[in-house]
Amino acid sequence: MSPTVVRHAHPVRAWRLRMADHRSHAAARRWRHSGEEARWARSDLPARRLLASVFAVLFVAGAALFGFLATVNPAADVGFDIVTAVVCAVFAVVAVVDLLVIRRRVNEQRRWGREP
Repeated sequence: MSPTVVRHAHPVRAWRLRMADHRSHAAARRWRHSGEEARWARSDLPARRLLASVFAVLFVAGAALFGFLATVNPAADVGFDIVTAVVCAVFAVVAVVDLLVIRRRVNEQRRWGREP
């Protein structure tokens, strides 16, 4: 006997249902307890949110500052300023992506009845 396959008229709706099922299975795997974790362990998400927020602002300010220095003083070492501005911008993007991941995980914890 083969399993019943439900076909939806709208392919995007079917894709969304498959992805929602995949996300719920991934969340169930994440929250499965093996007994090796600490009994009263707390989530590190608030600390990560604080650090990502602070460093996102600092890296954006650093990218703006070094970009400004590269344009204002062309006689100085412009290459260093440009490279430093790009590195700061990349780190700022990483911090913002981390904030998005943290937001998704906090919402996931609330859905599962766990407070961060």
